[in-house]
Parts: sequence; C-alpha cells; structure tokens
Amino acid sequence: MHTVNTTTANPSRPQMETCCITPGTRADYDALAHLHYRGGPPATIARSRDGMPAILTARDEDGRLAGVLVVSMPTLNGSWRSLAWPGAYTSGDKRRDALEINRTLRCISRVIVDPRFRGQGVARTLVRTYLDEPLTPRTEAIAAMGHVCPFFAAAGMTAYPLPPSARDARLLDALASVGLEPWELLESRGAARTLDSHPWLSREARTWAGGSPSTRRHKDAEPLSLLMLAASHAGQRPIAYAHGG
Repeated sequence: MHTVNTTTANPSRPQMETCCITPGTRADYDALAHLHYRGGPPATIARSRDGMPAILTARDEDGRLAGVLVVSMPTLNGSWRSLAWPGAYTSGDKRRDALEINRTLRCISRVIVDPRFRGQGVARTLVRTYLDEPLTPRTEAIAAMGHVCPFFAAAGMTAYPLPPSARDARLLDALASVGLEPWELLESRGAARTLDSHPWLSREARTWAGGSPSTRRHKDAEPLSLLMLAASHAGQRPIAYAHGG
C-alpha cells in the first residue's frame, strides 16, 4: 500500500489528508467506469505479476473509492513509438516486433477519478505509483483530453501530440472550407445556424460517425446533435504519453 499526503483548495469537496493506493479489482473499475469519457471498457485488462487484474485504486483515509487506474495490453500499431523508442519495434519482422511489444510494453488505458475528489492530485498519484513499479520496462498511454488534463505529464511521462485521425481530418477540412473551427459548433444555436447555412455538413457528420465502431450507432442521429458530437470529438487533439527507456 502506498500512502501519499494530499491537499485541496476546494472546501466544497471531501478533504483528503492522505491518498492510499492499493491493488484493485474489476468491481472497483466498474464502480467508476460510467464517469470516463470513453464509452465501453478497455479492450483488455493486463495481469499483474500475481495473476490478478492490473488495477490500482486510490482511497481516502475513510476507505472511500476516489479513483482507479487500469493497465491494458498495448495495441500492435502506434505511430508515436518510433519517436518514444526509436528502432525498438521496427525490425521489419512483424512477428518479432509484436512479441517485443507484448514483452516490454503495457498501456495505461483508464484513469478515472470520482468528481468529488478531483483537483487533489489523485490521477497524478495513481499514474506515478504505477510508474514506480511498472509491469514492463516501458509504459504508454493515449489521452484524448491530454491538453485539458495533463496529469500523465505531471506524473513524469513524455507527451507526443498525435495527428488527427482520417475521419477527424476530413471533418476539420470541411469546417475549414466554410471558415469554422470545431469549438464554434459546441453551442446549439451556433451549430443550428451553421446547418441552416451549410446543410451538407450533416452528411459530413454522418460520414464521421460511420468512420469508427465507437460512434457508428450515432450515424442516424438527429443532424444537429450529431454535428455537435462530431465537432466536439474532432476538436480534441489526442496525445500519446510514454515512459521508460
């Protein structure tokens, strides 16, 4: 168990004198999963050295669950890896590279903090605690909200901004062609005026929704809400984080 002193400047939230970091369970993750901006669970949950799910929890001095961190197996493709670890996974032999990725790398796939305990360094403490005793020599994470919540960097990871996905790039190009930035469509009245002037953007929003399994279910949603959803996602700049030599 790791115990870390914490402070908060917000008197309306529970005051955490200490943050206790301990191994967690899938039930701990499930208790906070609905608070994460990504829909659905991570594709995998890695196993710790004792065979248990690689999950850490943060609790206050009264035992209340404040946050959870989940470690997953890495995806086999990641453009940022050539920057973070040049030559480590680019031997030219795909099978050999895949084996090396699985042997030396794990991904922090979820860090979730109960809103009552935000602003007290819980996320940073969870990440720092894992990095102090990682399962593998190298650790990575992807954060769609990295610009807003840079706790991975605060915990000591190196940031690598990622280019937009193909579907985000297409939508951004469509908006740029009429002189718009994604943030201008986050308010319903402004988005409605945009659709009135450029109704073809509803088609672009449907194309965007169909470009990923995670949003395909929204493809036939009402055009205004779909355009706002698409603009919100496309306006985010995901960041990859890496740690370890």
